Amino acid sequence: MTTKNMAYDHPAYMARYSASLKCPAVAVATSAGKFVAFAAMKVKAIKGVVDIAGTSASGALYTVAKNATAISTCTMGTSTAGSAVTVTIAEQTLAAGDFIDFKTVAANSATMAASFVLEYELVPGADVTA
Repeated sequence: MTTKNMAYDHPAYMARYSASLKCPAVAVATSAGKFVAFAAMKVKAIKGVVDIAGTSASGALYTVAKNATAISTCTMGTSTAGSAVTVTIAEQTLAAGDFIDFKTVAANSATMAASFVLEYELVPGADVTA
């Protein structure tokens, strides 16, 4: 595959996109899900839904990290399946190959599972796969 970049005003750089991410139940301090950037992009927002509740109101949570540096936490607690979740983040700029990682924190996080959607846009002029 080759890469190319297009004019600054090309529609690929003007649209917002979304990527879904499943985070199944995993052992403590283990990555439950990872989004890897395929081009230079800005992650604008992260929203999700609880698939399986945790076993503790305060201990069931994810650390959300950019390239292994924590940028936020997401407490799921004992929220029922189907409950909405919002991860509060500042806009994150990722280079191709950078990643957003969801890692469980405490022992009682191991039962929880969630699905997330990351909203992102490509950085104008970013190389994309041709």
